[in-house]
Amino acid sequence: MTSPDKSVPAGAYTGTGGGNISALQAVTVASAQASVVSSVTNAYAGASSGGGSMNAATQNALNAATNAQSGASTANSTAGAAQGSTAANSTAISGLLAGQKAQANGGSVFTDSFNRSTLGPDYQTFKNGPVADLVVANGEVGLNQNGDQNTGYVLAVNTAHTTQTDDQAISAVMGTDRNSDLAGAVLIARAASDLSTFVFATVTRSQVSLGCGTRSGSNFTYANWAAVPASVHTGDTVTLDCVGTTYQVLVNGASVASANDIQKVSPVGQANRCFGFGSQYSWTGLRWSFSFNLVGLTAADLAAPTVSGTGWSLRCLSSSVSAPSGEVRFPAKTFDTNAVPPSNVTIIDLGLGQVQVNKAGWYAISVVYNLKASATDVVAAAIAGADLWWAPSTAGPWTNLRSGYNSGALSYSAAETFIVYLAAGSVVCPGYFLSANATIIGPNTYFDGAFISY
Repeated sequence: MTSPDKSVPAGAYTGTGGGNISALQAVTVASAQASVVSSVTNAYAGASSGGGSMNAATQNALNAATNAQSGASTANSTAGAAQGSTAANSTAISGLLAGQKAQANGGSVFTDSFNRSTLGPDYQTFKNGPVADLVVANGEVGLNQNGDQNTGYVLAVNTAHTTQTDDQAISAVMGTDRNSDLAGAVLIARAASDLSTFVFATVTRSQVSLGCGTRSGSNFTYANWAAVPASVHTGDTVTLDCVGTTYQVLVNGASVASANDIQKVSPVGQANRCFGFGSQYSWTGLRWSFSFNLVGLTAADLAAPTVSGTGWSLRCLSSSVSAPSGEVRFPAKTFDTNAVPPSNVTIIDLGLGQVQVNKAGWYAISVVYNLKASATDVVAAAIAGADLWWAPSTAGPWTNLRSGYNSGALSYSAAETFIVYLAAGSVVCPGYFLSANATIIGPNTYFDGAFISY
């Protein structure tokens, strides 16, 4: 259309050239792309700003998926591509926010973007009903479209990773919508590694459910705590928060369902810190429904771990043990106390001070011991030195890894700190050099170690 003076406004449809109808699609797509990029860039800027408001940053990031999808909604011919971009952007933002939660609390964070061709050995799967297996393709995980015979589901629990505390946030980004009005995608929290007990959130296009479940063999039993209407779309981030006895499901940061398990019907504790997800298929006899695929899964601690880092501290508080002369490992029953709970290491033998490390890296390790003096001693009984012994595994063999300094003079004590590199699975213990038989005593005898690699 032209104006009364027959001039053509800039950008008007002219029927030919760059202003004709064939150019409208490109203009619309370009606008959608600009909106997506702008929304996500702003979200990242807010979420990563250390000086800004964390609540505002979180809201910006969580709203990015909605904004991106809205900005692309007018590009009907590229709706599939826009949804894919929205889901991918939401996954990245969800992982970023989970990392910030964990860092704020000193806890752990886990992120799985499913950027591979198989689910992998970190997950153990449990099937209920005549349905196909989970498949991973194009960065999404869900039930195989082929091979489903009737209503059923597959649950997957990650047995290779756990959170460090009972307070968890498990999040997933909803991927491809495969007629997801009857079948729900599942988030799993506070689960036992064998899925004998767990808490779940189930999400369809129009409803969110919250409850707990148990498994015995192939039989699953569920208790529903809440079921509320909720609108969920591709690209939305759904989070299952577990804090104390309170549980809630959030969609893009907004709480939509909650429950309080005051009686702790679902167990809580170190044996229930696994997490995972699930996918469902529903067949009514007339129509089918698959749950949303998932394009990202994150898990983060919502509380500070009791002990963070990696290390140990063994003490001899009340023991008194005979130590024969020579350059050997400490006698049995030398140590009697874990001064602090060991973290990310395994105490193989407390009395001998044998510690197995689970992480490869550099460690600072201290060996300190004291010798008993008798009432008739005029001078100390032995020349003393502190050593560090090592074995590649619990099966041995043991060798002297480091020998500490001794002055050649008689002494009642010895101490040394060693900086050593240890492979995962290595076992270390304290040793000594004594020129004569003596007795090791507490309370100032200890064996400490800390992981110092970053």
